[in-house]
Amino acid sequence: MDEVEVVVAHSERATLRVGDVFLKVDADQARVDVEVEAMSLAPVPTPEVLWRRPPVLAIAALPGTALGRLGEPSTSSSAAWTAVGAAVRRLHEAPPPPWPGRRRRDPGEWAAELDRECELLVTNGVLPADLVARNRRVAEAAIRPYTPVFTHGDLQREHVFVEGDEVTGVIDWSEAGAGDPSSTSPP
Repeated sequence: MDEVEVVVAHSERATLRVGDVFLKVDADQARVDVEVEAMSLAPVPTPEVLWRRPPVLAIAALPGTALGRLGEPSTSSSAAWTAVGAAVRRLHEAPPPPWPGRRRRDPGEWAAELDRECELLVTNGVLPADLVARNRRVAEAAIRPYTPVFTHGDLQREHVFVEGDEVTGVIDWSEAGAGDPSSTSPP
């Protein structure tokens, strides 16, 4: 091993790659517990948990490469993207985990908050009323009632690994839970 790569680091957690091992350091043990449980329940390939010593979770690196990187064109084949879509459908068809996703909120609460914000935009003259009304109607798709499904919670191209046209695994399950299926469409 020649170096330690910082994969992601922010105020909540940091993920480091050391050779063939990812080390996730997270001060919130509940988030780590969710991640480990979600990986055990997910009907898609996930990395092997090597060990846990709070606040660190060690998982094996996955074979292949990330489906893509933010800001860069994906070099993955269309068949690989199709395989990812099939994996997401398998996830959504599985029984949802017994805990809600982190971003779950009652649609009525979302609608009330959105109405308040729209009113402020119009009342304060920030945006024209017709523009706010038109976009408020578009927002209905995001705040509609839904039947919760098993969701990853933070699915993005960097979290899905492929080798050729096959999904080899999905990482970063800390926000997984029962949630809105449209919030985790293929990356």
